Amino acid sequence: MHTYTVSETSKITPSTLLLTLLRDESERPLAFQPGQYAAISYERRHGKQSDTRCFSIVSSPTDQHKLEFSMRVRGKFTTALSKLEKGDIVEISGPFGGFIFDTVRDEKAVFMAGGIGVTPFMSILRYLNVLNATNEVTLLYSCAVQDDVPFKDELLSIETEHPNLKVIFVVGNGPIDKLPQKQVTTGYITADLLDKVTDKKYNDRRFFICGPPVFMKASSGLLAKQGVPRSNVLTEAFTQSSPKQTSILRSWPSNVYALGAICLVLGTFTVTVSDLLRNLPPTTTLKPTKTTPYLITNARQQQLDQLVNSIPPSPDVITSPTTPASSGGVSSGSSNLQTQTLAPIYASPITAPAPTCQTTPSGRCI
Repeated sequence: MHTYTVSETSKITPSTLLLTLLRDESERPLAFQPGQYAAISYERRHGKQSDTRCFSIVSSPTDQHKLEFSMRVRGKFTTALSKLEKGDIVEISGPFGGFIFDTVRDEKAVFMAGGIGVTPFMSILRYLNVLNATNEVTLLYSCAVQDDVPFKDELLSIETEHPNLKVIFVVGNGPIDKLPQKQVTTGYITADLLDKVTDKKYNDRRFFICGPPVFMKASSGLLAKQGVPRSNVLTEAFTQSSPKQTSILRSWPSNVYALGAICLVLGTFTVTVSDLLRNLPPTTTLKPTKTTPYLITNARQQQLDQLVNSIPPSPDVITSPTTPASSGGVSSGSSNLQTQTLAPIYASPITAPAPTCQTTPSGRCI
């Protein structure tokens, strides 16, 4: 959140407000890119904070001390903004949006503005003017009437300072005598007008569209019919009654970076889980039997038990003549002695008499 104070509110056309805000020296500036927007709220007279509305930034990013916004004065919120006084506190959140002009990427561009949708383009054009950029830009500015064209004089002034900028006003209704005759037409933006300003070369330039939803839909459809690749079209749709604006970025870098980040996270998670499962010791569950009444849950232990049970009994290990042979014993013919096999490792413990033996003179049992 950034705190600014109102410097000035002025009407630049009968229906258009220009709100100028100054940054306090102790506050950090709002770092934005040309074409982005921000959210505005203000402190009401009774001390409560107002609702928040989003508006495109008009000022250039190179001006760190002030912010400018422009909007049509129609609803309660914009009417309240027009009544703000010098020194009033305004809270700014942002910046937002992907409707961004890149001086390196966008060497050639066509701006299509409908009404107050010219606001993000003003930030871009002011920025290009400060940088003395050589980008080739054409602005097609669609207006309802010639007496309500925000920033008309400034646009014509920037055009004289920026040789690669061309401004064409498209007036929907009424006379056009107050605008330069070589830079104005009537009606709507048409395919013939696009062919003229682009010389029918659409693939080598980027198209920016901003304005009311109806204007944006018509402009996008017109570009599609002219064969403009979707990846070369950026749009910014907004209404002043909405608390947010929606940027539709059809440029591949941002989409690819976002998708790449998601894939990286998922890939890392998958590899980690896979390694963990490979390093865990395998487990085997055996059903209990008569000779193995207990469950074996460790495969390695089972292998060791099988190895021990497979060892033949030693001939030195014998039972007492009076001890009956176990169920797994093997008879040794007519001898009264019986060889005892090893009891299964998981059988119940067997208590057997101590084995008999012969002793040597030294007392050693053999």
